[in-house]
Amino acid sequence: MTLSTILIFLAATFTGSTIQAVSGFGFGIFVMTIFPHILPSATCAALSTMLSVTSSVYLAIKLRKNCNYRRIALPVLAYFVVSFVAISLSAVSPDAILKKCLAAALIALSIYFLFFSAKIRIKPSPAAGLIAGSLGGILGGFFATGGPPIVVYLLNASEDNEHYLADIQTYFAITGVYSTIVRATKGLITMQVIGWWGIGMAAMLLGVVVGRALFRRMNPAMLKKVVYCYMAVSGIIMLL
Repeated sequence: MTLSTILIFLAATFTGSTIQAVSGFGFGIFVMTIFPHILPSATCAALSTMLSVTSSVYLAIKLRKNCNYRRIALPVLAYFVVSFVAISLSAVSPDAILKKCLAAALIALSIYFLFFSAKIRIKPSPAAGLIAGSLGGILGGFFATGGPPIVVYLLNASEDNEHYLADIQTYFAITGVYSTIVRATKGLITMQVIGWWGIGMAAMLLGVVVGRALFRRMNPAMLKKVVYCYMAVSGIIMLL
């Protein structure tokens, strides 16, 4: 653990937290383009989940009055089942393979959000909720990047931005706690992970505060485009 590694880690954690506070999601997507370069992939996913759930629990409590718990129930249940399988597989998968799969996932997600997300509309339904939760379970279980599917679903299902933000943060809080517990039972929450989590807590919470302040001043759409382009470039670099 060198000083440069710690500084890179703190900068990534702060930036990812700020992005999530501004746009409602994106912490895992952002930090997973950086963490694998300084930490093992399995450690990265566990650490990203633990850090992300810290901010999500805080925001979920703060926004609890606007949350529609019935709307997120099916996606949460689907996530529970599918992510358990994905996490179990990730615990025994070679690090090199996980890194290549993550790179491919980052490129695919960036292409989707840059070119297709504005054109695709999903009609809110129980089936759509189950599919969104299942896809989130796959991405979240392997790479701690399970946000995009549920984001697409809730953007179409929620009445307004306030309800969307409350729903998405509550979903992330519940699924994040669950994923952390499952990873702990699989031996993926090591003392190294806990140590990095402790180091990153201050940067994480500072990012939440800054992100909430920037929310009223920034254009979230432009921020998202920058992040998606960064995702694509990072995925290509990881594949090389």
